[in-house]
This record gives sequence, structure tokens and C-alpha cells, in this order.
Amino acid sequence: MLEIRSVLMVTILAAFLFAVIAQATGDPDDAINYRQKVMNGNVAHIGAIADVLKGKVPHSSHILGHARALQALSLMLDDIFPPDSDFGQTRAKPEIWQQPEKFKAVVKAYQDATVVLVQAAESGDMAAIGDAMGGVGKSCGGCHKPFRKPKD
Repeated sequence: MLEIRSVLMVTILAAFLFAVIAQATGDPDDAINYRQKVMNGNVAHIGAIADVLKGKVPHSSHILGHARALQALSLMLDDIFPPDSDFGQTRAKPEIWQQPEKFKAVVKAYQDATVVLVQAAESGDMAAIGDAMGGVGKSCGGCHKPFRKPKD
């Protein structure tokens, strides 16, 4: 009787752990869709700041909010490229997973650039904000060139 309980407990525990792992990893398509939404958020905030800097809209008071959003989004990049999310409708190159240290380095460069952008935005100095946006753009390109496929 004790042996049956042990087997039953191990089976229940294994099923529970499998369910937790499955929930934590989720469907790879969901991971790709989420990643694309995060990346689109980056594009939207960068575009909004650029519109202000170019004088297309008069919302200079919004720059700090956009800069802070970019910084927050940059911190998400560390874990939105899980294993098994390198297929399907994604422009992510396999090099992300094949060269993880290089990928981490370019993500860190982007994160650092967004910190500089927030500092510039806090100062309100439009020239400094423009320079910091240049750094953000350079760090984006530093990742896109080696780790993102061109559009079809």
C-alpha cells in the first residue's frame, strides 16, 4: 500500500511540475508575439521622441515619459528571446541563441543608451536629448545588423 502511495505521489508531483513548466514556457508562438509587441513599443517611443525633436509635434514635456518607457522596455529584452522561439513569423536570427554572450552585450549597450537618454530627458536639454537619441539609434543598429533578418 505504501508503494502505491509513493508511486501516486511521484506521479502527481511530476504532473504538477510538468504543468508549471509548460505554463512558464508557454507556446513559442505566444513568446514571439509578445516579443514583437515589446519591440514595437520600442519603435513607437523612439518615433514619438523623434517627432518631437523634429518639431512635428509640440510635446517636449512628453519626452521624459517616452524615455522612461524605453528604459523599462530595454530591461525586458534580456528574457524575451527564450529557446525555441527562433522559428515562425520572426525576424530574429539564430545568432541570438548561437552567440548569447554577443547578444547580451548588444542588449546591454541598448540598456545603457536608454539610461543616458533618460538623464538627458530629465535635464530638458534638447541638444543632449538629440545626442542621446543618436546613441539609442546606434545601439539599435548594433543589434539589428547581426541579430535581425531583413524584411521580406
